Amino acid sequence: MAELYIVRHAQVNIDFSVPSAEWHISEDGIRATRELVLSENWSGVYRIYHSPEPKAVATADIISEMTGIPTSVMDELHELRIPTIQPTEEFIRRVGAYLEGFPDPEFEEWAQATERIVGCVRRITNEANGCSIAMVSHGRILTVLFSYLFKRRMTVKEWQSIKLPDLSVIDLEAWTVERGFFSNMNV
Repeated sequence: MAELYIVRHAQVNIDFSVPSAEWHISEDGIRATRELVLSENWSGVYRIYHSPEPKAVATADIISEMTGIPTSVMDELHELRIPTIQPTEEFIRRVGAYLEGFPDPEFEEWAQATERIVGCVRRITNEANGCSIAMVSHGRILTVLFSYLFKRRMTVKEWQSIKLPDLSVIDLEAWTVERGFFSNMNV
């Protein structure tokens, strides 16, 4: 059975002097990623696709170093485009409203984000030709992807429930979440 391992990148060192797309993973993030790798059987995965952002690159590199699986960068796996805002209640409210269907003029359009992430997933799974693959990306764009898969908008609480790092494994034949985050939500 071919599977898609979906990984959210590890915890970062927050530095508001640079855009969040340039943040790097923390020492705790490195340790947690190593633990995540050891908790899963990666033997059937033939390639890891990842976002170009440093936090996703570093997370993918750790997985690759520990498993020997080669990596490939995919620009379409970058985080949802929104302004860099300090994580405040207002930021959480805006992201939550966006995820639940209220457009924000400063955020990437929902349809565009959906087309980007779904198109990328389709392309890499088609290229995998029946083999299992992994992808490392970001919480908000993964929430858009799971909204598409579940045919409903995910909530802010669901978005916030994805840990740093975290893993969800999808059966590519049935397109159901077999284990990991959101595995209790299959439709």
